[in-house]
Amino acid sequence: MRKKALILSALAVWALSGERASGLGSSEKGTSGAQFLKIAPGARPAAMGEAFSGVADDINAVYYNPAGLGTLKRVEVAGSHTALFQGINYEHAALAVPLLSWIDAQEPKNAYGVLGLAVYNLSIGGIERRGTTETDQASDTFGSSDFAYALSYGYRLPNTGLSVGATAKFLDSKLDNTRGTAFAADAGALYRSGGISLGLGARNVGSGEKLGSQADPLPLVAYAGLGYKFTDQLLASAEVDMPRDNTIGVAFGGEYRREFADKLGAALRCGYNSRNTDAGGMSGMAFGVGLRYGNLDFDFALVPFGDLGNAYKYSFVVKF
Repeated sequence: MRKKALILSALAVWALSGERASGLGSSEKGTSGAQFLKIAPGARPAAMGEAFSGVADDINAVYYNPAGLGTLKRVEVAGSHTALFQGINYEHAALAVPLLSWIDAQEPKNAYGVLGLAVYNLSIGGIERRGTTETDQASDTFGSSDFAYALSYGYRLPNTGLSVGATAKFLDSKLDNTRGTAFAADAGALYRSGGISLGLGARNVGSGEKLGSQADPLPLVAYAGLGYKFTDQLLASAEVDMPRDNTIGVAFGGEYRREFADKLGAALRCGYNSRNTDAGGMSGMAFGVGLRYGNLDFDFALVPFGDLGNAYKYSFVVKF
């Protein structure tokens, strides 16, 4: 109990320190480039309000907290599709490989760490092009695409509950005939003891991305997350995010799993994220379901954005 109290206290201190510093972030609203980096992949974390950095117990750790990769003992492959409002699509694919996966060794497969690879893509087409003269008809249309290619590594320190991880990312964006590139990095730590886990880290540390004549800073965010397993079936999570270009945000999530047979299981999830509450309606909430058959997990999430519409996320995870 004493250890759990210390972990909870650490999270509270992080949140309070972020609240004091959030004024810095609020004065930078709208000043970040590469906004697609804020779109979190994976239907399971999305349905939990994106409060996942303190859980990070599957391949989705490549985005939320790379330290979680160090705890994986099997090869995992994932893919996800997000249908956003206004016909915007976001795709994600990832691979996590414990370095001893194909070696007949007495040590655990993740004894030397776990390597992760991921690709993220946001594409928008049919953007109308108009000149300086107001007309009813657009002259033509153009498109926009953003890619991020990520290489991650997670390592669990022997005989401890602590894991650490880092990610290097190459960003490649194109708007009509203009192209910009940048490099970014993520870093995180994850501590587990019994049913409780605590994650800390930062995403999108790096150079600005230049599209045109001016380089915009990346959407840097520091985070702290907490996970707690009440039972093998019931999981709760919470997270505090402090972005450079917005005020501090909080998120909460829950997951209930039920096994029906050796190969069949299901899950119900819900969450809340204060970052998504500006559009009215049920914005800020998130809901989802999951279905497991053997080594395959299929997940779905509904994330309402009020007057803007809904985001629908579909993803799968295969474990070998």
